[in-house]
Amino acid sequence: APPRQLHGGARRPPWCRPHALLAQRRGRDALYALQLAGLVHTVGVAIGVAAGEGLVVAPGGGTGINAAVYAKLGQRPDFVVDIVGQSRAPYDVYPECWEHGAPAPNLATFAEDVHRQQMAERSDCMVFGSRGGQVVLPTLWRLMGDQMPPSVCINGGCAMNLPQKVRWPVGAVTFLLLGGEDYFRGGATPEEYLAEAKRRVPPGNGTTAILYVSEMQHMPQAALLWSVLPIMLTAVRAWKSIGRAPLEELRQLLIALSGGGWNGKLLYTRAPGDWAPAVDFGPYQVARHVVSAADRLAEASTPTGARAAELTRKQELRELFRASGVSSQRGGGAPMASPGDRMHAVANAAMAQAVAAGASKRPMLPVAEAGGHDGGIVLGQLGGGGGQRRSPGGQTSPAMSVHEPTPVSRALGMGGPSRRISPGGGGAVTRYRADFPPELRSRVVIVQA
Repeated sequence: APPRQLHGGARRPPWCRPHALLAQRRGRDALYALQLAGLVHTVGVAIGVAAGEGLVVAPGGGTGINAAVYAKLGQRPDFVVDIVGQSRAPYDVYPECWEHGAPAPNLATFAEDVHRQQMAERSDCMVFGSRGGQVVLPTLWRLMGDQMPPSVCINGGCAMNLPQKVRWPVGAVTFLLLGGEDYFRGGATPEEYLAEAKRRVPPGNGTTAILYVSEMQHMPQAALLWSVLPIMLTAVRAWKSIGRAPLEELRQLLIALSGGGWNGKLLYTRAPGDWAPAVDFGPYQVARHVVSAADRLAEASTPTGARAAELTRKQELRELFRASGVSSQRGGGAPMASPGDRMHAVANAAMAQAVAAGASKRPMLPVAEAGGHDGGIVLGQLGGGGGQRRSPGGQTSPAMSVHEPTPVSRALGMGGPSRRISPGGGGAVTRYRADFPPELRSRVVIVQA
């Protein structure tokens, strides 16, 4: 039987006591074994002994509805996944300063226990979501400061008007994932929602990115989460390592999102207080954002002061039903679930590019030829071969150097596609070797809910 749920006291918290099953099954398949045994919500999972490691913090991490995504992530040779916490445990409640808060044990004391057990210190990156991003991440920031490992915050809870003061470290590397269909957005327009999130980032911080996906719900669609989470984790680790915005990883992220048919916007800092031009993306289209009157109004407006939304038990149940309904649809809620949808998006993107370029000749389809080096998700020419390229229709495009900027690279202010191979991949579609170097693996800590 799984261990009894306890919080505090002399004994180790339950999320730090591995189940007996882990003594027999170590390695990348342990998470999958726990999922099949139905124990993924009751124990902290420590998988593998690789040098690069990380955690997914369970309260709010979405490890229930998206358990398959985290299991698949744990099976990749470049990630080692740990899950800490338990959804709906006694401590899975907001602190007293919240409207629906409660005294200890709560999520704040849970975060203190995670820090006391030095789980964050042993991780390369961490994943938070929903109330985990609202409470656990800010608490760890307060306790660890700039020593906090790079983090991915699903739903962007740390960038809201929270009851407790958020001490966002200037050296924190953070990637926020926001959804246009997330009830955390409230009644704000997309422009107001993004402007408010940007305001929460301290001016001295130069290591923050925000990804806004118009179709994303509070519990991200599995197809979306699997497309972006591995790249986001690789990006934050690279950002921490090289000390500047990981443009190659951001390029891969935009390729994956555009090829999947998702719409939205990417924002990131180039230096402390210096935000790069935003990048819009859609089905097979990526370009720098053109600032509109709505953007200027949102940037200049005064924050409303409305308190951050809470994920109550009733709201959580509603979101679970909603996510289950979407996952049962064809494609699991992905925008382009059929070949016809994809072809229609490709044709629209080709026409839009032709109009933007003022071309009088027939537009090229913005996808790679079959068997090309770009994995079939490419905007224009993403370089991978040199010489001439052909569209699926057989038309030959002008010769283009592999160093010539692509639409995605131009949107990010890059030159030609980078030849640097980042940990975990070289494009939207990556083929992994069984002997992936252990020193390049990342331990991901997931805060479970």
